[in-house]
Amino acid sequence: MPLFAIHGNHDDTTRDGGSEVLSAMDILSGANLLNYFGQQDEVDSLLISPVLLQKGSTKIALYGLGGMRDERLMRMWQANKIQFLRPKVEGGGKDDDEWFNIFCIHQKRDDDDWRGSKNCVHETMIPGACQ
Repeated sequence: MPLFAIHGNHDDTTRDGGSEVLSAMDILSGANLLNYFGQQDEVDSLLISPVLLQKGSTKIALYGLGGMRDERLMRMWQANKIQFLRPKVEGGGKDDDEWFNIFCIHQKRDDDDWRGSKNCVHETMIPGACQ
């Protein structure tokens, strides 16, 4: 059974020590125990592309975004610097009818008033959510 994982806010993915610094996710992925996705190299904009899975007529577009500073992510969202790539559809139709989209994200949720509106991802910010 294939496993897919994104990193959380306690996983060291910065590689500040050079290319030899590895996180636990890197090691598990290198051992072919899981598929590690959702890493981002840019700090001022995000281009999120899906992992495309198909079995028979079922098509799944799996998007991932690992943990990052909530304030930075919120600034990028407000500045429209986050883009989700969509799968190509045969015949030029809409992918909403052909692909089932799943978004895995590791961030704070908007369920309490004490966090403040800029410290979390609101469901309505995610394309297609709550519409």
